[in-house]
Amino acid sequence: MSHKPPLRCAVCLRRRPLLCGGYCECGATVWELIPHEVPPGIVVESLEERSTPLRPTHFPALLSRALGGVVLGLKVLVGGVPGAGKSTLCAELAAQIVAKLDGLGYWLDAEQNRNLVQELFPRTGSSSRHIRLVSRRSESGSKVGWRDALQAVPPDAAVIVVDSLQRWARSYAEQTTLLETVATMHPTVLVVSHFNKAGQFAGPMGNEYDVDATAIVRPKNIEVTKCRWSLCPRTIERPMAS
Repeated sequence: MSHKPPLRCAVCLRRRPLLCGGYCECGATVWELIPHEVPPGIVVESLEERSTPLRPTHFPALLSRALGGVVLGLKVLVGGVPGAGKSTLCAELAAQIVAKLDGLGYWLDAEQNRNLVQELFPRTGSSSRHIRLVSRRSESGSKVGWRDALQAVPPDAAVIVVDSLQRWARSYAEQTTLLETVATMHPTVLVVSHFNKAGQFAGPMGNEYDVDATAIVRPKNIEVTKCRWSLCPRTIERPMAS
């Protein structure tokens, strides 16, 4: 015996009885499906309306070329072994994003210091003029947590660089929370990640799923293993001088 979905009168909204001869008590003959009630707090949205497509903005920066451009506002995880040039490439792209948007970029530094971060930019002929450094250390010398560091970033920032994920958030749970937090923020976010001994992104596997794109920086090339706006995997060779 087939199951028929419950119907109601399109005029008076009375539920249709099993035996009614096709007529409602009000005399109407038009029936409609009874809408399913969604539990409180659950959001169900229609996909009928056209959404804004992911349109990347193309920058000369090597990291942008590897990604097939950058969709402003999305989040990129940049990984690699120590010394591969992750921070240098992020600095190059961050400088170009702030120039394009005529805004400010914020560098959350837990790896180096002001002078060392400043030295990243000249390596690619980039300017640090519109980059603001948020240090891991407070004025008193105590450590600053990533939550407080992000509070220093205004909502209209052009770009945020988190250097690095593992130094700002030691535990797996904190790394997940940090990535989930920046996912809700308006600016483009570049997150530098360590690699583990197996040559993969350090931390929980979920880190790669919590961002919109992942790029692996190697001495000779950059490999994009995930990207929401470009076909991947894709690899671009690095100039020898990089």
